[in-house]
Amino acid sequence: MRCPATLYRQFAGPTRADRRGWVTTPIELDPRRTALVVMHAWDPRAPGELPGMDDAVEYLPRARRILAEVFPPLLAAARAARFPILHVPHPGPPSPTLPGADAHHAALLATRAQLAYPGEHPAADIARAFADLRLAPAAQPHPGEPVAQDADDLARHCAALGITHLIYIGFALNWCLLMSPGGMIDMKRRGYLCSTIPEATTAVERSDSADTEAEKASALWRVAVEFGYLLNRGDFTQALQNGNPVT
Repeated sequence: MRCPATLYRQFAGPTRADRRGWVTTPIELDPRRTALVVMHAWDPRAPGELPGMDDAVEYLPRARRILAEVFPPLLAAARAARFPILHVPHPGPPSPTLPGADAHHAALLATRAQLAYPGEHPAADIARAFADLRLAPAAQPHPGEPVAQDADDLARHCAALGITHLIYIGFALNWCLLMSPGGMIDMKRRGYLCSTIPEATTAVERSDSADTEAEKASALWRVAVEFGYLLNRGDFTQALQNGNPVT
């Protein structure tokens, strides 16, 4: 299936005049070698249900809109074309205990917990959310769609299916989709191309970037330079409809 894709030509020459920037080119996506990866598309809950989560996770309103408006038609088109869909719904295994941790280390962690993320106020609601972590209805796996626990598990599913190119959707592009177990860093180190559909993800923003979504723009640039391609939702859906179904 043929689909336009966007890359960023980073420092194409030795001088400023040689910088080329964004470029879009048609590419061939083989549905037998490519899969959508739905990652950490957790239920954002209704506004006000967990006020601490609303305070700490500023992208929740954007995630609610994406889950309502983008996920259903995108995943329906992929399923209609029998395009492979993989799921990484879990936050990953707990980190191992640091050898030699002491009171000094604990004090530094405590200061971060109090003043940085998540802060004292939303901590209880965050704990409640993770104690009852659930996928958003629009992101639920269908029968036969593999579910991976971590990067090794995802790589096993990919090897069994012959998948070498992963197109990530879910939340958030500069956080879980990048750094969590099974995210782009893990899978690029295993040799996979890792792309995304900009309309089907969002990013964790700063207080001074939330209005412009500057962190998302930076994360999309990072994907386009380092990991894979940016695929417009409309172009990708059209390619699914025009392409040959997997047999």
